[in-house]
Amino acid sequence: MNDHQSTFQIYVDSQQDQIAFSYRGPFHESLTERIVDISENTLVDQMGLRKINRKVSFLLVECFQNIIKHGEKLNLEEQLIRDEGMFSFRNTGDSYMINSVNLVKSDEVEELKSQVDTINSKSKEELKEMFRKQLQENEISEKGGAGLGLIEIARKSGNKLEYKIEPNENPNLFNFHQQVFFSKSEESAENRIEETKALYNHLISNDLLMSYKGDFSQKSILPLLDIVESNIGTTPEEIAMAKKVGHVLIEILQNISRHAVSLDGERDGVLIIGKRNDHFFVQSGNLVSDANKAELKKRLDFINAQSEESLNQLHKEKIKSSVHLEDRSKSGLGLIQIAKVGISAISYNFQSLNGHSFFTLEITV
Repeated sequence: MNDHQSTFQIYVDSQQDQIAFSYRGPFHESLTERIVDISENTLVDQMGLRKINRKVSFLLVECFQNIIKHGEKLNLEEQLIRDEGMFSFRNTGDSYMINSVNLVKSDEVEELKSQVDTINSKSKEELKEMFRKQLQENEISEKGGAGLGLIEIARKSGNKLEYKIEPNENPNLFNFHQQVFFSKSEESAENRIEETKALYNHLISNDLLMSYKGDFSQKSILPLLDIVESNIGTTPEEIAMAKKVGHVLIEILQNISRHAVSLDGERDGVLIIGKRNDHFFVQSGNLVSDANKAELKKRLDFINAQSEESLNQLHKEKIKSSVHLEDRSKSGLGLIQIAKVGISAISYNFQSLNGHSFFTLEITV
């Protein structure tokens, strides 16, 4: 699949978002901090609202932990289940929306539904008292407090918890869709669970592991790099693959920082990582000027026409020449390094958008 249209559509659908991030399992504790980093590295600078940011960070952690605590961990007999779920968040203006999908056992569905409905029926003061009472009664289980996390999410967000429970392909499991909305203003939440379902199905059908739309500064991309490198695998082969993917991510970051059109002082774009057979692919998308479009096309066509031997030779020559260039972007070295890592030619596309060209690039490693 060289689905450049998919990347283009993600960008179009999230143009109003400062951040739009989605991640599809596996879920474990070490990812929690990275998820918060992605948010904080962007919001602290853009919004300048440290108190608001702390509350957003709390909600992110609680929602992510909720998946870890309550999501059904698959055993060997349940390998027909393709996913543990999805976690996504988006920031538009001073509003924040967190959506998640996780698995619950069929015999836990009614209890979970009852918990959420009860929480949604309570006032702010009633939720405070409900939380205090459960702490005093020490209603703690191996999965954490009896709804304590959900109570705190409702309290901190100041909004009701939107949710939907649907059957999974496994008759013993259900998909629990949850949406949490938080805003500095009095803006009301819009139920976007159906959009999240569509996104989740898109990730599954295209075997996408992660998508990100936002700022492509180094501090924003490093948490993404950590997520990728820590989740590809643990065998020597998988670790080697993770390093290759990480190398491509760094070069794509550099490529966007050099060639992307700056809008309101930012060079944002889209990054998608997915799996195809036994290989991973990385796809990026960003706006470029018409002048850059012509130059990029010329460079990519030239690079794709090279044999492996000539590409290695070209790489050596460009490394030598780039030492003497003040502007490294003129060397074309980054695209050559991306091509060297790939198992096939660089796939690319240009599509008109808002007076510019939306440039997508894909490489399989």
